[in-house]
Amino acid sequence: MLGVALLLVGCSESKPPAPTPPQVQLLNPREIVTVDSADYQSTLEAIREIRLSSEIAGRITGMPIYEGQPVKPGQLLFTLDQVQQRASVNADAAEARKNRLNAERYIFLNQQGAVSTKERDFYVTQAIQSRDKLNASVATLAYKNVVAPIPGYVGNLNFKIGDVIKPGEVVTSVIDNRQLWVRIDVPGELSDRVRPGLPVILKGPDPRRPKGMGRVIFVAPALDKERQTLLVKAEFNNPDGSLRNNERVSATLVFAQQKVLAIPQQAVLLQAGKPFVFLAVSVDEAKRRLGRAIEPEPLPNLPVAIQVPVSLGTLQNGAYPVLDGITAADTVVVGNLAQLRAVVEVKRGDKAPVNGILAMQAVISPSDNPGDVELNNFNVQSISLVDGSGDAARTQEIGRAHV
Repeated sequence: MLGVALLLVGCSESKPPAPTPPQVQLLNPREIVTVDSADYQSTLEAIREIRLSSEIAGRITGMPIYEGQPVKPGQLLFTLDQVQQRASVNADAAEARKNRLNAERYIFLNQQGAVSTKERDFYVTQAIQSRDKLNASVATLAYKNVVAPIPGYVGNLNFKIGDVIKPGEVVTSVIDNRQLWVRIDVPGELSDRVRPGLPVILKGPDPRRPKGMGRVIFVAPALDKERQTLLVKAEFNNPDGSLRNNERVSATLVFAQQKVLAIPQQAVLLQAGKPFVFLAVSVDEAKRRLGRAIEPEPLPNLPVAIQVPVSLGTLQNGAYPVLDGITAADTVVVGNLAQLRAVVEVKRGDKAPVNGILAMQAVISPSDNPGDVELNNFNVQSISLVDGSGDAARTQEIGRAHV
């Protein structure tokens, strides 16, 4: 039992009229799914993003596309100047045709014994070389036409018609947003909790409507040596295209989920850094819990509120998971908690007033619940807290915790 010594100014003991009971809401703790998770900032990446460049130098002569245009595999994206290369292909084709005819002639003559095998082999080899040269020229001509390798959308155009590009310079890209992933750097101390298949949630403006749901598909076999983080990749299906490549997102990695009782945030009262709730109970139940009568006598046919300590988890979506203190059968008071008072017993001091100061003592009910003392018309000048043990150090500690 905690003793509280109060120094009160004045000596009026007039009893005020009974206050009107505050209007509150009553509800039972409800069951919710709590999530053991961690939040990370990351960037969405398209799993299939192809940066397109030409393998040869040339001037862009055609670009029948625009930024953001949907394209199909094989659709032409841009064309390089082909006049010179087409002339080379035609010349190589003529040379290959001539050498093929010579090779066929010498093969026939060799069969008739008119020419040697060495002469035949020379023309046959010449025909093969000219054929390969023609194939190379045709392939080079094909490099002049750059087509889309995958379905998707055209990205930024870095060049325009008339520009001369060098081999390897990126002209544009094709992005397929139907599947994306995020890279998450998980601290090393949590690495033992990460495994493939864990759900990952992309948060949106409305916490009840996430932007995306995905799962872990890759967990690095080793931590980053310098940063001591574990690389994790999570994949997201995006059939409607609502998510975008390079979009900055808040990703929640879910380690575990379980069902627990919870109460609204508005039902919790913090006193001295500890959480309490008010339970609505019958008068008889309140007397049983307190072990004494309630003074003044409550209004008939109305429940009374008693303050009880609780142990709560982390706030999630406006509700606190209940770890200990109440059950699903309890009725919790919500709203106007500041108008409620814990049941306390005020006893008058033994000594007479000194210089207008009257000493009184308030003893909180045996449940040890901190509460507000009804002082009626008295004004508090100072408060000192003791625990009745006679230990000065403990008394000082209690005073710092509650004043």
